[in-house]
Amino acid sequence: MLRLVDISKSFDGLKVLDSVSLEIKKEKLGILGPNGAGKTTLFNIISGFLKPDKGKILFNEKNLVGKKPSELAKLGIIRTFQIMKVFENMTVEENLLTISDDLSVLRDFDLEAKKKELARNLSQGELRRLSIAMAFAKKPRLLLLDEPFSGLSKREAEKIMGIIKEIGGNGTSIAIVEHRMRELFNVVDRVVVLNSGKLIFDGSPENVLEDKAVREAYFGNKYVEG
Repeated sequence: MLRLVDISKSFDGLKVLDSVSLEIKKEKLGILGPNGAGKTTLFNIISGFLKPDKGKILFNEKNLVGKKPSELAKLGIIRTFQIMKVFENMTVEENLLTISDDLSVLRDFDLEAKKKELARNLSQGELRRLSIAMAFAKKPRLLLLDEPFSGLSKREAEKIMGIIKEIGGNGTSIAIVEHRMRELFNVVDRVVVLNSGKLIFDGSPENVLEDKAVREAYFGNKYVEG
């Protein structure tokens, strides 16, 4: 579906991404890494909000480097944000209608009973579902989710987990940046880990925390040696 080839990015001389090559297939992919690993920069580059210093982004073998987010959205690459972007003074229904006339999405995301409610009155979990519903209404081929479980209770997170599994089951490719490993591992097929701008792990959720380089990145040398 999408391939990153030798993607690098620096800010003020600090290399944030260092020759990262990665393939996103028709799957649910989790992207992990400690603070400062380069996860958000990677997402911003894939979604067109940043341009890499070097490297290629190939989507069905067409290079996307330099295309704007609006152009990528027309190709089917849609992104959500950790800080949810909805219209607070509009109802749930009105928010969705800015994207699509198909209100059945509200039922799929368990929001039909809230369709006349102003977005500002929704819970964190409901807001998160609305933001993902609005992204899904754009009919993505690749959906980029930025910390979908952030700030949610266990019950709210479980609802989001179910939605992600259903979206992935319908054939949409999904990439997720997330800190909450328990929830992430329950929904993804594969995990990649970044550290200091480099890709240090690519494999199954079951194996990621057994990897020496990953443990060292998160917990330091003492933990690994002990």
